Amino acid sequence: MTLFGVFFVVFLAMGRDQHATFAASREDLNQTIGGVNTLVLLTSSLLVVLALAVARAGHQRRAARLVAGAGGCAALFTILKMVEYTAEVSAGNTPGVGLFFTFYFILTGIHLLHVLVGSVLLFVLWRRLRMGAVGHRGLPFAEGAACYWHMVDLLWIVLFPLLYLGFSS
Repeated sequence: MTLFGVFFVVFLAMGRDQHATFAASREDLNQTIGGVNTLVLLTSSLLVVLALAVARAGHQRRAARLVAGAGGCAALFTILKMVEYTAEVSAGNTPGVGLFFTFYFILTGIHLLHVLVGSVLLFVLWRRLRMGAVGHRGLPFAEGAACYWHMVDLLWIVLFPLLYLGFSS
């Protein structure tokens, strides 16, 4: 979170100094994919919240299905991000083309790495739920994995408006 915080502050400062360039670069981003990815991650967080509630009530198989849904959302987010990266690179928008796209690829790339780590945690949680291993003693792992996943979601909630929508000055 600290790393992202530093990046956010530097991005905002540079964006203020290069407002016209950042605004023009932002126009090249696919807001539809960014918006859909926002809904996908919000849905995944809802599924994780529901899974924890169901697991606490002792319904591990049902919780496993909800976690699988969250994992599916993570996979969809990743696929859409790859589609978006491919389109940006094909259009000539690479990290070397300007400061905005350098920030774009660094910020979304680090976020995507966190999505992949979170996907592993969701998979482990899903397996534990399927095996019935998330009773009272297994809840701390489930809650930790859920907190991590919500952090991934929270970061995207900041990244989406920062990169795709911008701030007027």
